[in-house]
Amino acid sequence: MSVPWPTGLLAEGAEGTAHTAWGPVRVLSSKVEALLSSEHGAAWGFTPGGADVEPTHSDRLGRWFRAEQDGTVYDLLLCTFGTGRALSSLVQHADRAEAIAASQRVQLPVGGCTVDGHDALLVWKHAPAVPLDADLDLHDQFRAAGAVLGTLMPWSTPPVERRWNDAIATVEQRLGASTLWRAPHDRVTVGLPDLHLSLHGLVEGPEGPRFRLLPRTVDEALTAVTGRRPGLAHAMGLEGEAVEAGRASDQGGPERWFKAWSEGAPAAWSRPRALSTYRGGLWIWRYADVLRWRGRALAWGEQDLQEATKSWLEDVDRLQARLGVLRMWRSLLWLGGAGLAATWYAHALEAMGGASIIALAAGSIAVGAGGWLRYRAAEPGPF
Repeated sequence: MSVPWPTGLLAEGAEGTAHTAWGPVRVLSSKVEALLSSEHGAAWGFTPGGADVEPTHSDRLGRWFRAEQDGTVYDLLLCTFGTGRALSSLVQHADRAEAIAASQRVQLPVGGCTVDGHDALLVWKHAPAVPLDADLDLHDQFRAAGAVLGTLMPWSTPPVERRWNDAIATVEQRLGASTLWRAPHDRVTVGLPDLHLSLHGLVEGPEGPRFRLLPRTVDEALTAVTGRRPGLAHAMGLEGEAVEAGRASDQGGPERWFKAWSEGAPAAWSRPRALSTYRGGLWIWRYADVLRWRGRALAWGEQDLQEATKSWLEDVDRLQARLGVLRMWRSLLWLGGAGLAATWYAHALEAMGGASIIALAAGSIAVGAGGWLRYRAAEPGPF
């Protein structure tokens, strides 16, 4: 069973650690039988050793198999590339795993095997896949995603904006992007334990479609902001998948999807200050997500997607130019403050008459207030 290969990133058939323009890539070569029998790698949780294994299909993650043991059917993923062990690490933190599992909208792997610090084999109980098509209730899925992420609040950390900005800068450099965007972020935009939610990884569950937590593809590992991302980053990742699937105008579009996500997530995450474009808001994470899509397009040779992401990045350039103009209006606030300071000194030194002092003070206030009001009123909205 052959697997898709990112020929835009590394030569087909590469082995071991391959050096690419985006950094080193570990190609995994373990056999599923060897991993299940513990002949290779480090097993954790439950693995159906000795079970009959049948191949089912392959995708960008690797080869999928089905196994049955003691009347229970399992789905197995044999990863093609090493992209870390974030998923197995999350599951092995029992308190975090129990918290997100309690939402009933996530399916965690029950076991697997790591090789040299990478998830090489992952095992889930079998569940039928739920396609991202017109029958999928996006409001319900976005609401569920917000609730799942909210369960991780006890393990959240303060904003790590420097790390996020540095990660975006690294991706920009790897992709040769001319757009450069950094953001300060609001204090409620907290970092969450690393996990990967995807509308392409949905499976049936007792209370509706569940997110089957999956590892990242090799291109995502190299061109996505990973680690302790905030909830807004996850929301924009799901929005990007829905739009790319051709559902941009379905069920109210991105604005209604995000409203549903906000209903499930902690309320503070979507407060106005957190969504402010001046502080990054949703747009900085849309930008990061489009960089991820561009990485996929380049790695897997998807020409149409390359053109689409190139066009979107040009839109980002225009948005940044607009933000630059608006910051000039904000600078009038400082000019007004300087005028008030000059007024105070002139009054203290008796260097100006009363009428002149009043005129200068009034003018300074008008300039500062006018610039600030213009700056706030013209802020680009999140949608």
